[in-house]
Amino acid sequence: MKKRTKKTTKNQNLKNPSYKFYYWLTGIILLLALVFFFRTTFTMYYFIIKGKFEEREYGYKNLEKLRPESEALKIHSIINRYRSHAIGIDISQHQGNIAWDSVKYIKNDIPISFVFVRATRGAYVQDAFFRKNWTNLKNKNLLRGAYHYYDVNRNSTDQAENFMKTVTLEKGDLPPVLDIEELPKNQSLELLKKGITNWLHLIEKQYQVKPIIYSNDAYFIHHIADMDLTEYPIWVANYNPRNSPKHSRWSFWQFSEKGIIKGITSNFVDINIFNGNTNQLEKLTIK
Repeated sequence: MKKRTKKTTKNQNLKNPSYKFYYWLTGIILLLALVFFFRTTFTMYYFIIKGKFEEREYGYKNLEKLRPESEALKIHSIINRYRSHAIGIDISQHQGNIAWDSVKYIKNDIPISFVFVRATRGAYVQDAFFRKNWTNLKNKNLLRGAYHYYDVNRNSTDQAENFMKTVTLEKGDLPPVLDIEELPKNQSLELLKKGITNWLHLIEKQYQVKPIIYSNDAYFIHHIADMDLTEYPIWVANYNPRNSPKHSRWSFWQFSEKGIIKGITSNFVDINIFNGNTNQLEKLTIK
């Protein structure tokens, strides 16, 4: 009997119709898998790019659904009342990545004149987006300013040093800002006031300009009314439907925390009015 070799067996298997079927089936499956892989990859890529585009160009429209109609009417009323004044915004890492080329107007026809950017918080924290926002603003036709969120339970000198090592102010920038909003748990109100005064003095010495002080109307009236702040520009937050804040000597008024600005799609934006026009605001900048 003739011995059957492996080669002979293989050749016979190739001639077997059932084996041809399995080879073709395997090839078709591989081809379909490749088609599915490339189609899925292309689809994912398309929707990622499309989603980025829509988020940047139209994402702000989604915020309109979340904002109460009463707030939209209030913003409209106040902006119309102060149409001749300089109007601006303030931002932090909570606004995420910003498409600065689109940040130009409030309500499509009111130009944004200034932007305050959070730089630091407390004694050790730097805002995650400060460097990026600060650099981008330098190349835009917008006055920029940096602010520090004051931790009422931390050492004031450490907080001033945190701000000074983070922020370099240039000619044409707005004065530095102290944002004070909370009441202390680990110290008395009197010690807090001494800390605020110390921070202001250290910052003024560093930048050779009087800092701006930010807080809400109630804080100015009930907690630090006895502090001598007559030489400092005052930035007041009051979100009530009013014609002006209660503080009689305000330079800036933050009248809403639910502004919607094209180019900023991750969150609402605080909207502010300067108590004067753009030319008057420029006189406040660092010389």
